[in-house]
Amino acid sequence: MGDSRSRRVRPWSRLVAVGVLSVLAMTAVFVAVDVRTTADAAGRELLANGASVARTPVPEPTHDRRHGAHRDRGAPPGSDPDRFQRFRLGGAEGATLRPNRDDLAARSVANGPLLLFLPATRAQPSDYTEFLSAATASGYHVIGLDYWNLGRTLSRTCGGHPHCYTAVQRNRFDGTAASRHSRVDPAGSIVNRLRSAVRHLDAADPAGGWGRFVQGGRVQWQDIVVAGHSQGGSEAAYIGHIRSVQGVLMFGAPAVSRGQSHASWLDRPGRTPTSRFYALAHVHDELGRFIRPSWRSLALEGARRPFVTRSGTPITDPHVIETTVPVPFGRRAHSIVVSDGTPRDAAGNPVLLPVWEWMLGRFAVPLVHPEPATDE
Repeated sequence: MGDSRSRRVRPWSRLVAVGVLSVLAMTAVFVAVDVRTTADAAGRELLANGASVARTPVPEPTHDRRHGAHRDRGAPPGSDPDRFQRFRLGGAEGATLRPNRDDLAARSVANGPLLLFLPATRAQPSDYTEFLSAATASGYHVIGLDYWNLGRTLSRTCGGHPHCYTAVQRNRFDGTAASRHSRVDPAGSIVNRLRSAVRHLDAADPAGGWGRFVQGGRVQWQDIVVAGHSQGGSEAAYIGHIRSVQGVLMFGAPAVSRGQSHASWLDRPGRTPTSRFYALAHVHDELGRFIRPSWRSLALEGARRPFVTRSGTPITDPHVIETTVPVPFGRRAHSIVVSDGTPRDAAGNPVLLPVWEWMLGRFAVPLVHPEPATDE
């Protein structure tokens, strides 16, 4: 009798035990998922507030032979202080400049052309040291110029109003055409800051050949390649349109179109042929809906069928390039095409460096390291 009850109880005991173990296992899974979800949410909150999350150990320092700069790959990109002359103009023609952040300059061979680089909205020249270093290595003198790029972006400021773009860009270029959207005075304009920067560099580095870019107070635009990122690239396009420059390089730019409308300056013939304009953007650029119509309005060759690549260089001469390079977590596709936050390869060099060098090589620059003469 007792044995019969024992035999009847044991199967139920086993079922209870299995049930308890199942509940415990499910609880462990839910706890693990909840911990992971909480950690992911915390990470996203940190990134949203400007913090960074370490994902890999800090690598060992490496020597970047291409630019001749010893760089700690764990340090912020472009942090080498010896690569550039850093200076602030302070004032010009008795006026206090605003903004007044560090301008950057470096020179290559004595007869190299000048690359004038204009940063994006609220960015500054020190955010682009890798590209500026590539330009120096390619035979350019370079000036990363601070200018009035505060406030809203150009596309948000002007929207679908064609004449707004022209007035704002002209005002920032030379201080004329002031409006409620932009009130830069002549002293703080791009052209006057450039004159002041060249005057400063010529005095500080008399053997550098800086003085040839401004003669008799006149900027020698024919010896200058104008480049820029985002708003700076839009301004570079505008300068190339109203002045005959050696070339124009636009990164994530120009963004001077909205729907069927575009900047009114595009309706007039430009001074620099569009055969000297080159553009690079990311295929997933957040401002692509403004940039691609602007390429077409500029009548850039290949605007409707850009050359698409990760980081390879073309064998033809496309004027519009779109990159598919992966966008690092927490960054924007619009920013990585030229800033120091650009993706890097295993050696620590920018993945897009070959594309930058190809674009820089579109214009006549002297050899930085000429090949030795031979007896052949």
